Amino acid sequence: MELGQLIGEGLQYFQVQYSEQTISNIVYYVEELEKWNRHINLVGLKSAEAIVRALLYDAFFVERFVRGSRTVLDLGSGAGILAIPIKILNRDISVISVDKNMKKIQFQRHIARGLHLNNFTMLQGKIEALEPIEADTLLAKAFGSMEAIFEKGGRHVRHGGQALIMKTDKDKPIDVAGFVLEDTMPYRLPRSEKAFRIFIYKKIS
Repeated sequence: MELGQLIGEGLQYFQVQYSEQTISNIVYYVEELEKWNRHINLVGLKSAEAIVRALLYDAFFVERFVRGSRTVLDLGSGAGILAIPIKILNRDISVISVDKNMKKIQFQRHIARGLHLNNFTMLQGKIEALEPIEADTLLAKAFGSMEAIFEKGGRHVRHGGQALIMKTDKDKPIDVAGFVLEDTMPYRLPRSEKAFRIFIYKKIS
C-alpha cells in the first residue's frame, strides 16, 4: 500500500481530522526516519510500512486525548514517534520532547526544521534532572514501569493535568500519591491482533 494511503487509513480508523498537507508532513517524517534508521539505530523496525502500522498508529490513537491541552510532554520520546505526529496534527499545542539519547534528539530537530514546527521543544537529558515543566498532559509509552513513569515524570504534570500511560492489555493500574485513575481503555491498532491499554490519570495534588 502507498505510504500516504496507509497513513490516511490509520487517521480515519481513529477518526482524526487531517488534510493533504498533514499526510504530506507525516510521509516526510516517516521517510526521513526510514532513511536515518539505515545508518543510526533510531527504531527497531526498518520498513516505512512497519513503522506506520506498529508505531505511528499509536500516536493517531492517543491524539484524541491531548486535544485541548496547551502543553504536552512526551517522556522518553525516542525518535519522536508520539511527539512529532501529535505536533503535526495539532499545530497550536506546545510539545516538549525529552530523551536521553542525543542522536534521537538530533533527528527530531532535523524533522522540526524540515517541517517548520513551532512551539516544539526537544530536550536531551534525563527527565528527573529537569526543572518542573508544568505540562497539561504527560505521555509515556515504552518508558518503563508505571512506578518509574510517575517517580520520574509525575512532578512535571501541573495540578489538574493528566498522565496518559500506554501499556499492554496485561498491565494493571497502580495507586499513585497525588494522582487518581480516571479511566482505563483497551484498544487495538488497525489490522493488528495485539491488544493494548491506555491508563488515564489526573493530578489532584
